[in-house]
Amino acid sequence: MINSILPTTPSQDADERKRFHAIFNDWLSQASEEEFAQLNEVRERFAPNQVCSVITLVRGCLTRQDLAADLPESLRQLLLMRNWPQAYAGAQVL
Repeated sequence: MINSILPTTPSQDADERKRFHAIFNDWLSQASEEEFAQLNEVRERFAPNQVCSVITLVRGCLTRQDLAADLPESLRQLLLMRNWPQAYAGAQVL
């Protein structure tokens, strides 16, 4: 199911990753401790006792309504506002 929001070529994937990291860094610089803790809680549910990249975490959560709803609202809003990923931009704000 993750494939439904993944870019189709390596070049697109690299561009999506760059865009994501710029968005995430902006969010991270403004996120509260509570929002960061909320993201960590979602990460633990997505990949319990595992290490995963933040882009894998967010992409994976966006494909699962139960986890997407638990991402920090400010992060979801920023992703939507910046049209990332493009397939998610057409989705309803959770």
